[in-house]
Amino acid sequence: MAAAVVAGISACGGGGNNNCHNIPQATGLIGQPNFNQGTPNNPSISGLSLGGVQGSVAVLPNPSAPTDTATATVYVADTTNNRILGFTGIPSGINTAAASFVIGQSSMTDQSSGIGPQGSVPIKFANPSKVWIATTPTNTYLAVADSGNNRVLIWNTPPKDSTTGPDIVLGQPNLTTAAANQPNATPSSTGMDHPTAVIISSKGQVVVVDKSNNRVLIWNTVPTTSNVPADLELGQVATDSSGTTTCTANTGTAGYCFTTNVPNIDQFNGITNILAMRQPSDAWTDGSNLLVSDTGNNRVLYWAGVPNNMNKLPDNLLGATQFGSYNPAGGSGSQAFNAPWGVASDGTSVFVGDSGNNRVLEFQSYITTPKNGTAATVVFGQQDFTHITQNDPDQNGAVADQRNDPATSGVNAGTMFSPQGLYVNASYNVLLVSDSANSRVMRFPIIGTSSAGPNTNYGVDGTNTDDGNFCF
Repeated sequence: MAAAVVAGISACGGGGNNNCHNIPQATGLIGQPNFNQGTPNNPSISGLSLGGVQGSVAVLPNPSAPTDTATATVYVADTTNNRILGFTGIPSGINTAAASFVIGQSSMTDQSSGIGPQGSVPIKFANPSKVWIATTPTNTYLAVADSGNNRVLIWNTPPKDSTTGPDIVLGQPNLTTAAANQPNATPSSTGMDHPTAVIISSKGQVVVVDKSNNRVLIWNTVPTTSNVPADLELGQVATDSSGTTTCTANTGTAGYCFTTNVPNIDQFNGITNILAMRQPSDAWTDGSNLLVSDTGNNRVLYWAGVPNNMNKLPDNLLGATQFGSYNPAGGSGSQAFNAPWGVASDGTSVFVGDSGNNRVLEFQSYITTPKNGTAATVVFGQQDFTHITQNDPDQNGAVADQRNDPATSGVNAGTMFSPQGLYVNASYNVLLVSDSANSRVMRFPIIGTSSAGPNTNYGVDGTNTDDGNFCF
């Protein structure tokens, strides 16, 4: 592990001449042969490579050793290769062991999309975006947002082979259809249009981010049959014929519930504020809190609990200081986002994949003390809150390392290019980042802060220890 980490760090300044220790350094890697490469399917599609990872990974603990990261199973939705790979262990260095199983393909070299079943494969994918594992009082589930097939798939037991098909499909009437907004090509409580995330809470609520319908759908319990209509909707400014009453039930009044998909910002109808969304991408819950990345509105929404009524207004938000505000160009700094995608929490802090700014922001203790417009305290992928360029290790605002001879491509153990999915686990002390445009998954320890700055107690050895050796 140490050799892998040092290799990634020394490349930060090119040739080991200048180490960028104040950019947090990854200590583990999936999808690339080293920290300095970021091309898809490198050198070819296999059980070691990734094409492009859009959503977060999921981790299934080893029941015999639940805190052991080396024996946990890591599920990676390899989006552009239309598959899910299962790896043994969260890597503590560069992963050199091929995936132990694949879901959605007949072999580790197949990348064809489909619906399923197909031959010996019971299910195929089309750009799966996110994978999620949840344990409820009665079951442990695996759920997948199969974005290109406009559906969500749920396994009642997480599979570890390519021959076990899903138990439930939502968004489609069966496993052989894939059109958007089934059955009538218009929004409804059953159809979906490019869902990018599904999460299941510890209490059994199912939350689906229905991205192209600009909404979030909620089922109060995990369905036991397919094509069950959602119970609730968040994100659409739905009103009755008088224009003054918000949608309050899934059956609706005069059929207006679940029937719109307009991208918007929150509205005031003369009586109450009505929540609206614009291209939401991701969500996270622990059963007691819910986070949704409202990507097109450049904000993250927070509810203290999973909502149990239609279009419930969030309790707080990140990226803006008030509801109803909209910055289409996005922003940077410690309080603004540019196309935030992934969102996750360790139960205390909130992490946001700020994809347009090529960084991950950490908002420490946000869950315990939420308020609108909170400033981030830690940044990954950049040395501070002002830099936003992708793969910029010398932090001069240009892609690659131009300060040293020879110059490098800029891909290393600290830089990022459109990070999207996030997985966080405090008991493992692990943050896993789906560094999408670099075709890799990066492992970081969870970082603390000091009064000297956002990243100044992050050490060269990947621990929360300040080694005092900074390069800028």
